[in-house]
Amino acid sequence: MLFLESFIHRMTLAQIVSRWMVNRPMSTDVKQLKEIINFNSYIARIWVEFFTKELARRFYGKDCLSFSAKTKGMLKDFAVKHPAYTTPRITRLIDRYHRYPEDFYRETPFDGKIYYYEGQDVPVFIGTTRIKRFRRIAEKGSRRIVDFLFERIREHADDLAVERADRLGIAQKEQLVTPENIMIDEFSHAERRLIKSIRLGTIESELPLLSIPDIVGVKVIVEQDRHSRFIETINALKGCTLIEKEEHKGIYNAINLRIAYDLPRDLLQNHPPSGRYAEIMSKRGFDLDQIHHRYNTFLTAGEDQVHLELIICNFNDFIESEIGKSMHEERILTQRANREYNSHLATNIRYLMNYMLTLCLAPSSPEYEDVPIKLWVKYMPDTIDCLIRNLYHVPADSSFDAPKE
Repeated sequence: MLFLESFIHRMTLAQIVSRWMVNRPMSTDVKQLKEIINFNSYIARIWVEFFTKELARRFYGKDCLSFSAKTKGMLKDFAVKHPAYTTPRITRLIDRYHRYPEDFYRETPFDGKIYYYEGQDVPVFIGTTRIKRFRRIAEKGSRRIVDFLFERIREHADDLAVERADRLGIAQKEQLVTPENIMIDEFSHAERRLIKSIRLGTIESELPLLSIPDIVGVKVIVEQDRHSRFIETINALKGCTLIEKEEHKGIYNAINLRIAYDLPRDLLQNHPPSGRYAEIMSKRGFDLDQIHHRYNTFLTAGEDQVHLELIICNFNDFIESEIGKSMHEERILTQRANREYNSHLATNIRYLMNYMLTLCLAPSSPEYEDVPIKLWVKYMPDTIDCLIRNLYHVPADSSFDAPKE
């Protein structure tokens, strides 16, 4: 169901998510899920670095440097310390950032890199890469699924209204004058009908592929007068195809490019997980002796091409998106607060997606005959907390047994 375009084996992943939604797991699901999420997270760091440095080399005519950033504070600090230029507005924003750093979500986790090249006197900031963290993949994925199911419920509720209009001899549903309590009842009935189809598994064949194109993203600082040249550079880059261009204007200003990219397969095959990467895999339930074999099999059987999101904006708009009027963290919080549909079905989808992605980080690799979180069952958050803790073998019950007599 969820189609993560920046990952290989994305169709297999979509099928696993669909099966788990209707409680039809297969014995191989956990192993495949862990491989798809963890190996993709690893190879994405290699190919997006290769892509970004090659793009920068072609566009700027020189090699760029990079370093890892684990918090948004590291990114914001570097940008304000090395501005491409200043304006009165940028100066005010930077002054406020220095005076009130606690207002800028500096501790927000960030999984990415900062890119720059050496100028005459100081580094020149040129952009960033980032890979969505597992929690953000779960959050965005669940939102897409919830939106789809909500639309299905509304369609079913409309069908019920049409049936009621027919019974009353009314030609068009829109001519009905419907009391609020009846609309609520029809929506609830439609919701129960959908939940039943999930519980029986009859909806599985109807679940669409819901694409998420921006699991891997690149943001490059490009001023307006160089946009055409930048697009030309992308089109000329080997293995790179521009699929879609979308321009945002308003509080948030940027151009989003959807790019298809041929994986540098030889590069990936020559860099299997080793050292601390292999140790991390081991802590996530992989057998150290099998990692290289599983990795090579994973690459060999995977797709040749992935998609990524490339955002271009000028430095002024970049600053606005980090410490100004369109601050990314504020936009995310607003998005989370404005959920149109919040029933227990929607909540359970968020629980299930978070559980599946958390499972990929955990040392345990259980085989499930039954999915632990069923979309039609009502849960307290405490129940989900216990399930997550069990993945890490952390006691969920802090009480003491009564002493033996």
